[in-house]
Amino acid sequence: MHRIADEIDAILFDYGNTLIEFGPAQVDSCDRALSAELVAMFGPHDFARLNEIQHRERRAPYSGEFLENDLITVTRDLIRSLFGVEATEPQLEHLLDVRFHAMTSAVSVDPAVHQLLKELHGRYRLGLISNYPCARSINHSLAEHQLNRWFEVVVVSGDVGRVKPHPQIFEQAVMAMQLDPQRTLFVGDNWLGDIQGAKRCGMKAVWTKQYVPYEKFDAEPDHFDADFVIEHLDELRGLL
Repeated sequence: MHRIADEIDAILFDYGNTLIEFGPAQVDSCDRALSAELVAMFGPHDFARLNEIQHRERRAPYSGEFLENDLITVTRDLIRSLFGVEATEPQLEHLLDVRFHAMTSAVSVDPAVHQLLKELHGRYRLGLISNYPCARSINHSLAEHQLNRWFEVVVVSGDVGRVKPHPQIFEQAVMAMQLDPQRTLFVGDNWLGDIQGAKRCGMKAVWTKQYVPYEKFDAEPDHFDADFVIEHLDELRGLL
């Protein structure tokens, strides 16, 4: 296997389905927690309809200008669609807390991830770029599992307003860490967001397929190939 140890100075990681599992099971858990609270607040509703709306909203940022969702807006629209009522600001804030706790409680970290990051931390500069509309959730999750200690910079789409593959979110990390993109390796699971976004910014890209992603995107004729494909995050050692 080709080794690139001497070709890079930094490694940027995606979070969900790269360092942690956050696929269909975790997304369903979050939706069910939100659904239960909606029942308590507004009454019964069609869970399949909620799931359909949530799926559409999660896919929406990956088109056009790659604008990240505003959680207050999408939550207000969800309530309007399901119940035909306008939510109050306190209700919306409460539901954002429900979303926050549902996401963070769904996350678990394999100790092997810590071991890998510990090994890499002494050899490369490390950063993280995550697509998620609530930056507080990502930062809390990283701190809760003590993953934040390994990263110089954490960039979340909820703060930037754009999702990967938009160049702005990559450029923010590059500027904050003063990186040379050509000497930077990006590791992620999302074919469009992670691999195409990183390659378009001049980085090398590792496509990890360890977990089943929630968002799946097919390769298009004009897409870049990943520089490397791995079936498990531990295989990253073999590249380095």
